[in-house]
Amino acid sequence: MKKFKLLTLGLVTCAFCMLAAQGVAVAQGDAEIEAEFVAMLKNATLKGTWAPIQQGRLGAEKGNDTYRIARVEKNEAGEWTIVSRISVRGQTIEFPISVSVKFAGDTSVLILDNVRAGPGKANWSARIMFFDDFYAGRWWETTNPEHGGAITGAISRTPDTSP
Repeated sequence: MKKFKLLTLGLVTCAFCMLAAQGVAVAQGDAEIEAEFVAMLKNATLKGTWAPIQQGRLGAEKGNDTYRIARVEKNEAGEWTIVSRISVRGQTIEFPISVSVKFAGDTSVLILDNVRAGPGKANWSARIMFFDDFYAGRWWETTNPEHGGAITGAISRTPDTSP
């Protein structure tokens, strides 16, 4: 009788765990979750802080770290592009960067692998998590992981004024 109760308890526990996991899990490519990610970064400003990585440790936090995002696009092949806005010599230009985006439930993770972005000859990699109008992550020079840092901040949006 004791074994039967333990077996029953074990089966019920497994059943509840499986049901709970099905309710929470969101498959890669879930249109609603992807649409929320796209909306979160449309006409967005990411404003926060960063800290350098020094000898494998997080260095002193620096303020006033800002990124402007025009939009996020996903093409029919499932490839993602982040279109950032950059001010150069008094003009604003849009700069597209090809990235991967993965989803852990309702949390987006932007993956940048060995991409030349910005001035200089270095290639960069990053992992940035987005959730509920906040972001946090790690970036580094691909060939020199000591040259990089951690970022965190809040996301705000400007209303779309285009016709």
